[in-house]
Amino acid sequence: MAPPQLERQEFLDEYWDYQPGEHVSLIYPTQRGKSHLAYQLLGAAMRDNPRLQVVSLMPKPNSPSTHAWAKALNLRETPVWPPQRKLLEAKPAGHVLWPLHRRDLTAEQDRAQVGAIMRRALSAQYWKGHTIMFADDVFILAAMMGLNAELEEWWTAGAEGGAGLWCANQKPSGSISTGTVSSFSYNAPSHLFLGRDTDARNIQRFGEIGGIDPREVEAIVRNLRLYRIGTKTISEVLYIDKRIPAKALIGP
Repeated sequence: MAPPQLERQEFLDEYWDYQPGEHVSLIYPTQRGKSHLAYQLLGAAMRDNPRLQVVSLMPKPNSPSTHAWAKALNLRETPVWPPQRKLLEAKPAGHVLWPLHRRDLTAEQDRAQVGAIMRRALSAQYWKGHTIMFADDVFILAAMMGLNAELEEWWTAGAEGGAGLWCANQKPSGSISTGTVSSFSYNAPSHLFLGRDTDARNIQRFGEIGGIDPREVEAIVRNLRLYRIGTKTISEVLYIDKRIPAKALIGP
């Protein structure tokens, strides 16, 4: 039976049900609306779980959409961890950890210093628990900055302490030169959002997701619709709730 089709706002208001400690993964090609959906989901989860601590990890030097969403969700940007709070500053709903990149360093040195700050935050929030850590883009953190081990600790042991790891990734198959994100990124999550993808290698990896029919997922992912909205091309999304399990198609 084909999954039901839901409008985006309908899904967010009536069906999206996030519980503390659950992991979330969004996997589909770049520039198809992945980060936008992730922050919409995050905003709804924050509304329903106001006591959760939220930290978004931004490993890129620039991201206009992250600035916009930080303002919209009252997430204060900080280049260091723990964040330094100013005197009489109102408490934010959460933080965007956005370390400064240094042009005077080599690419390897810059990744190392940014990765060290990210590692400190991952460790601190893991032990604190009752938190959401959003890794956007998780490939940079895991493969390019060498944080796969820290991320795997969240995926394999974070749920019991209420430490939920959310990640956005362009593809599940990785890179020959820099490696790949741990397969726990699509095995561990309770919630998966998959966009249109016609690459056979990527789709084959979805067969490793437990509790689903890989042939059904392959057929759906290959044929998800694309929508032109302004200057952007946005993908329809296959949502998989592995707790039930259940599936739905989510519009733009």
